[in-house]
Amino acid sequence: MANPKTFCIAPWTHTTVHTDLTYKPCCYSFPKEKFNNKDEWWNSEYMKNLRKSLWNGERHSDCARCWKEEDQGSPSLRNNYNTLFNKFANFNDIKESAKNNFVVKTEPLSWDLRVGNLCNIKCVMCNSAYSSKIAEEDEEYSTQIIKLFPEKQNFDNSSIINWDTSQQGKELLKNIIKSARWVKLQGGEPLAVKTVRDFIENLHTDTVLNITTNGTVLDKRLLNGLSRLKQVDFSISLEAASNANNIIRHGSSWPRLKKNILKLNELSNTDVQINHVLQITSVFYLREVIEFCEEHNLHLKLTILNDPTYLSLKACPIEYLDLFNEIMQLDIKHPKNQYIKSYIKQLINETKFNQNHWQEFKKYVKLLDTIRTEKYSSVLKFKGETYE
Repeated sequence: MANPKTFCIAPWTHTTVHTDLTYKPCCYSFPKEKFNNKDEWWNSEYMKNLRKSLWNGERHSDCARCWKEEDQGSPSLRNNYNTLFNKFANFNDIKESAKNNFVVKTEPLSWDLRVGNLCNIKCVMCNSAYSSKIAEEDEEYSTQIIKLFPEKQNFDNSSIINWDTSQQGKELLKNIIKSARWVKLQGGEPLAVKTVRDFIENLHTDTVLNITTNGTVLDKRLLNGLSRLKQVDFSISLEAASNANNIIRHGSSWPRLKKNILKLNELSNTDVQINHVLQITSVFYLREVIEFCEEHNLHLKLTILNDPTYLSLKACPIEYLDLFNEIMQLDIKHPKNQYIKSYIKQLINETKFNQNHWQEFKKYVKLLDTIRTEKYSSVLKFKGETYE
């Protein structure tokens, strides 16, 4: 029998495909060897050895992030996946694989698909690997960008692929439709990828679909396709519940985004979660995001931005970080949002201001104000600060 202390169902049921169409066991894992072919990947020596290690109680090195989380007493992705994919898995096949050199005869049932870098907006914390708009901007303004941030000259663009124009990407989506029972779509902006419409319309009706989106793309065809499925989980990114979001997530429209969020939240087969990335602008806008979620009974998931460091909370002068204390006065009622106050309190205590990050941040504001029409500085409320 498998060792429960290390067993992870993912290598038997799940595959993550990155924007560059390389295959991985999950989003936490980064194998040294790159695989670009599904059939070569699924029962490769790498995958068989990974399954063997986890089955026999060995902590595989590529799973280090999960081991760290579990050692700290936190639920890991391994724990989550073992619960999440339990109902999809064929445990007879899993047991048989252990007798057959850990070869799995069935196709993966769950897929985490990063469907290229095609995107319709330019978030201040993003880069060209995940936004085609930023890739275009980087090319157009390369001189100004490299002058202020020389390290960007060496940025690795190998993952920049638009699945809409990639035959390999199109074929992958087409080939997994019949076997997939759990799918997560991410980008870029996955709903801007035209091929995704055909994919959704042909999924098995029992497939659980997860979509991480900026929320700006919604149309009748998409809604009709989603209506076929029993369960659709949306994770919608939101940095401000106001027009400030239009600049932090440059190119989005708050009125349209709000309308789309509320429309999706009304559908009987959908669950809507709001994602907020804690970064330097959060000190001014997190409160309104919480209030919006509470007003409309929405679960808010907070994640911390660590890279680039000049947009992290470590770049924020301590007196502005104190603005988070206002959140302690809010009446938070949604059961899934009860963690927020203690989470923010711990964050305030642990975050240390870094003067170098702050100076880098001001350089970045100057850069964006130079190359974009809508000024990033216009949504910042640092008193007396200039970015000239």
